[in-house]
Amino acid sequence: MAIGDILHNERAEMTDPYTGRPVIRLTTPTRTSHHMYFYNRMVTGDSRKLLYCAEVAGDRQLYLLDLATSDAVQLTEGPDLDDYGGMIAADDQSVFYQQAGAIWQLDLAALTRRLVYQAEAGWNCGNWGMSDDNRFLVMTETLASSLPDLTGKKGWEFFPLTCAANPRCRLRYVEVATGKAHTVIEDNCWWGHAQLRPGDPDTILFCHEGPYDMIDARLWLVKSDGSDYHCAREQPSDTIITHEFWMPGGDKIAYVYRKADDGSTESIRMMAPETLEEEVFMPCLPYAHFICDGQRRFFAGDCQGQETPIHLQVQGDGGAKEVKNDFIYLVDIAAKKEIPLCYHGTSWTTKHGTPQDAHPHPCFTPDGRAVLFTSDREGKPCVYMAPIGDLADARG
Repeated sequence: MAIGDILHNERAEMTDPYTGRPVIRLTTPTRTSHHMYFYNRMVTGDSRKLLYCAEVAGDRQLYLLDLATSDAVQLTEGPDLDDYGGMIAADDQSVFYQQAGAIWQLDLAALTRRLVYQAEAGWNCGNWGMSDDNRFLVMTETLASSLPDLTGKKGWEFFPLTCAANPRCRLRYVEVATGKAHTVIEDNCWWGHAQLRPGDPDTILFCHEGPYDMIDARLWLVKSDGSDYHCAREQPSDTIITHEFWMPGGDKIAYVYRKADDGSTESIRMMAPETLEEEVFMPCLPYAHFICDGQRRFFAGDCQGQETPIHLQVQGDGGAKEVKNDFIYLVDIAAKKEIPLCYHGTSWTTKHGTPQDAHPHPCFTPDGRAVLFTSDREGKPCVYMAPIGDLADARG
């Protein structure tokens, strides 16, 4: 297939057997598909089209899928594509994505692209984020020569090995229109998940990446000029903090918190970046990832069904260790109430190609009337949509 080709998906509408709510499978269960990383802007502003990845004949590329029909247009071609890092521009006229050590902007009408940023030789591009107006982007980069040899290691074993290596990392800040870039900070520490604060593109949130008991602390803040670099929250070695994101409007950072070994309940917490004052919002089930809708009516979380962190879960010939509560949950923010939306039933395994492929990564459509997630419950990972318009209407 090539750029501009149409990919037809085997769409299926079903009723969740546990909650009785509607669920729509958007993609074909005989090939691996997944949406973008869960806090990326991956749905157009009219909530009609989804940016996702499909693997066709062993080749992973980005596609733009019509949520009403499940037909999709191929957007990229060629090797070395970051199949989780795409983002739809704020004006819905283009898509930004990472390929071959560079960030590209693809015009959706002409299907032509321009180079935004090229990493310097010897540096690997990593997680990246954009300002809400697409004027700036920030990226974690790693010096390739400082990484451990991961030959033959395709599962979560890369996680502690990379953390222990303390690779040389840096944050790169890029002006999108001109490509002008500078290094914000640089150190011997594994970094990830760079995100720009909504409404304030000079404030960068990023993490010290790795197993919870190996890092010094996960949450870090810095200004785009390298000033005011500081840890946002201390983290004892028995504490799990994940998966941080900016609340809509940028007033707070949200994350989940749990003690690893004492059986304590996980909790949703938020922090004002200026004061670092932490609010314990409510107890919650063990979510691997969670996010807020644009209207701040709901959170959505993917329950793991067990408290063992994903990178430590036991896998055997039959897949992941059996879990019992693998549901997508809505959290009614006003009522502080968890609502089981549907069973995601994913395996959480790495067998499809990467450690991320079978992660649900729930996210909302911009209108707040549906939740999208990925699951391999029917074979290969597929993208699903769970409509929540009735629940949104009830919240007003």
